[in-house]
Amino acid sequence: LFNSILVLLNTQGEDHGDHSKDEEDGPGAIAIESLLNIRTVASLSLESNRLDDYEKALTNGNEDIVKSSFKKGSLVAIGQFIQMWGCALMFWWGGWLLSKYPSTFTYRDFLISMFSLLFSLSGLGMAAQGATNRDKAKEAADRIFDLIERESAIDPLSKEGYKEG
Repeated sequence: LFNSILVLLNTQGEDHGDHSKDEEDGPGAIAIESLLNIRTVASLSLESNRLDDYEKALTNGNEDIVKSSFKKGSLVAIGQFIQMWGCALMFWWGGWLLSKYPSTFTYRDFLISMFSLLFSLSGLGMAAQGATNRDKAKEAADRIFDLIERESAIDPLSKEGYKEG
């Protein structure tokens, strides 16, 4: 649960800002445009040009990738650390209860409570990861539709460059 929350907090807000120019020249836009116009790309032998554009877009994408990856990895590690210490605390507490009150609690009671708690927290963590912000999802869908519906630089119906043979 803690791991899921930390990952969600870390990625919160990464999808804000004006993406109009970045998204048009980004690797996703180049891939979508090439795939939507694959017949034109293939017939004009533009595969290597599109690959070069895609590679340039990938390298121009994120200059701070090491810092960003380190931050995300550290947050995941902190989440795992908290989760493991929480489990250790629960085992310690269960062991203490079993040793102090052997007639009140059994080992079976301990296991039932432990697994109930672990599975409920696991389910809560998965539900939290699947939760999306409606506004951000709508904005992302709008950007995808804008990319798909924009006029392509590759026009298969154009007579420009056509050679009669």
